[in-house]
Amino acid sequence: MKLKGPQVSIYKVQALERALDILDCFSFQNKELSLSDVVYRTGLNKTTAKRLISNLTARGYLQQDPQTKKYVLGMRLFELGGIVFSSFSLRQAAAYPMTNLQSETGATVLLGIRMEDQLVYIDKREGQGMIRISSDIGWRRPLHYGMLGMVLLASLEPGDVKRILKKYPLEAHTPFSLTNENAFSLRLEKIRDQGYVLEKEEAVEGVIGIAAPIRDYTRQVVAALGIALPVGSRNLTKELDGIIELVRKTCDAISSDLGYLKI
Repeated sequence: MKLKGPQVSIYKVQALERALDILDCFSFQNKELSLSDVVYRTGLNKTTAKRLISNLTARGYLQQDPQTKKYVLGMRLFELGGIVFSSFSLRQAAAYPMTNLQSETGATVLLGIRMEDQLVYIDKREGQGMIRISSDIGWRRPLHYGMLGMVLLASLEPGDVKRILKKYPLEAHTPFSLTNENAFSLRLEKIRDQGYVLEKEEAVEGVIGIAAPIRDYTRQVVAALGIALPVGSRNLTKELDGIIELVRKTCDAISSDLGYLKI
């Protein structure tokens, strides 16, 4: 079918239009939808909607929860979104400071954001040494996981923290992980007060994490940046204060490039 406008001709493919209509049903307010929800929102008949959803699911654009039978946006969209992310100001602003921090410390440097109540890694600089941190770009973790997650959680209102921890309960990743919600809440308060987190082997055994928040022009925390250091790789006791300051200065530099003003 050909639709003519005043200046251009637009060719619309009905099946494609309908598939995009289905994807457009999802939003931050409507992250999970049943087949009936899709039928109601798009006006498609049930058979057509089911066929299109089946195709979208097979291609990874949707995925179905086996228990609730509801659909959510799939990882294929996140992979494509990663291409868009590459041009976003956050990664651009963080690129050089991350490389410089990795060069100065020799540590793995990680950049993460909160997306759909989860921690998502959006950039990384691999450190030196034998230990490799298995948190690659695009990976998702519970928001309470490790240094980045704790920084992001600490920036939220207590009610949001409680809601997220109910959705993704605390779990032990190592023998040193905090699993008591009251103790974890006190930890978040400390992170807010001091402006950074120092976690010792709470996410990965043999690794110390130091992270701080990144803010933009709205003064809101939009990301967290941290470094992962192998335990015993250097005289950390003497150098720790200096490393913490380096991380904080790196985050401040990125925040400044994003329009954040310290007033």
